[in-house]
Amino acid sequence: MRTPALLLILDGFDPSYAELASAPHLDALRQHSSFALVDAVLPTVTNVNHAAIITGQFPERTGIASNFRFDPKTGSGEFIESSAALRCPTVLESIAERGGKTALITSKRKLVRFLGRGAQFAVTAEDPPRELVQILGPPPPIYSDQIDDWTLRALLHLIRTEHPDVVYCTTTDYVMHRWPPDTAEAIAYVRRIDQRIGELLELAHDYRIVITADHGMRAKTRAVDLVAALAAAGIRATFVPPIKDRYVVHHQNMGGSGFIFLHTRSVEHARTALARLPGVLAVEERETAAQLFRLPRDTIGDLFALGDEETVFTPSGVFSDVVTSIDLRSHGSQHERIVPMWGVGVDVSSARWNLDTCLLLGLHPEERA
Repeated sequence: MRTPALLLILDGFDPSYAELASAPHLDALRQHSSFALVDAVLPTVTNVNHAAIITGQFPERTGIASNFRFDPKTGSGEFIESSAALRCPTVLESIAERGGKTALITSKRKLVRFLGRGAQFAVTAEDPPRELVQILGPPPPIYSDQIDDWTLRALLHLIRTEHPDVVYCTTTDYVMHRWPPDTAEAIAYVRRIDQRIGELLELAHDYRIVITADHGMRAKTRAVDLVAALAAAGIRATFVPPIKDRYVVHHQNMGGSGFIFLHTRSVEHARTALARLPGVLAVEERETAAQLFRLPRDTIGDLFALGDEETVFTPSGVFSDVVTSIDLRSHGSQHERIVPMWGVGVDVSSARWNLDTCLLLGLHPEERA
């Protein structure tokens, strides 16, 4: 195997968090190593971007355009929490097939099942192995500002004891959903993360490392019910928020983009009705959305709506009005697209996308189309 590689994905880590926290180790990497601001893929939600990063492919190849899959033929849906949903190989699979030792460490349970294909060591802070709990102590709850510290300590332990050839590690974005970057809570969180990164740099000195994020985060003040708006125009539809998963405390299933499955074939009528709504930045038909954002045509509905910087789309019936004032931090739109990227032993200055990570590290699970 070549020099070992580590991919560390800081969930929801908008660039402003590092900028405002005075994180010494991340600051040093930015000044003296390698740094870039890159794009996440749309929709800017967890599954979509982790699938892209771990495969090096856009959603059109991974088949993942959401955290949730809806079947218009049956009218039912399911959370995307299985690696069977991924349509192309992961870097962990590729390295394991070549005889390398691979590891996956996550804060969220769902990502172990979703990304775990090819991982010989797989650990989640939500359901950790007993022997690791005996060493590190029990992890904090998933809805806490401490769980990611446990995840990173687990990462340090695994590198120290097993020294895998390729490690994929990711945190959760509970803190970023709850607190703006200039708050004491957010700053304390970032400094804890930064301290563990400092320990990681000292321990994993022989690793090539890329640290990036799956998406950013923004304050939202407006919620729009797209289904209610369509109903007022005489159109029946189902709305699927790509952000939808089991971690509803984070975002209440409200994000800055959404797929609309129409029950009647009135695409242009529906598109016109939605485009008039406050907070709606764009509404694209299936083919156009697939081409513009490199999305899989068979999973994205008839229309794809994008909100402006302050708007999220709400599941049908949450509020009594079509447009409601809210106070929420969330993501999913193009406004959470810019994320930071740091490189250690690898030059990331030429990177354009967060999914360039595999390419930068010389890990090629599949040639990019």
